[in-house]
Amino acid sequence: MSRPKPRRAEPSAGAFLGPDLLVPASMHTLADDYRDEPTYPEDEREPEPEPPGLVRRVIDRLMRRPDPGS
Repeated sequence: MSRPKPRRAEPSAGAFLGPDLLVPASMHTLADDYRDEPTYPEDEREPEPEPPGLVRRVIDRLMRRPDPGS
């Protein structure tokens, strides 16, 4: 038979009392979740344009004027 694991102590444990039950709930403050880290500005560079698709390349080729020297 295995031994039960020892329970860990929870800081500031509380409970909610309902009409038919008692629900244990761990309580903590917002300071427990808050991390003071610097915020960096968002990257404002524009992404490189995507290469033209098949349809755009066909239209460009059809709209090109022929060279007078060839």
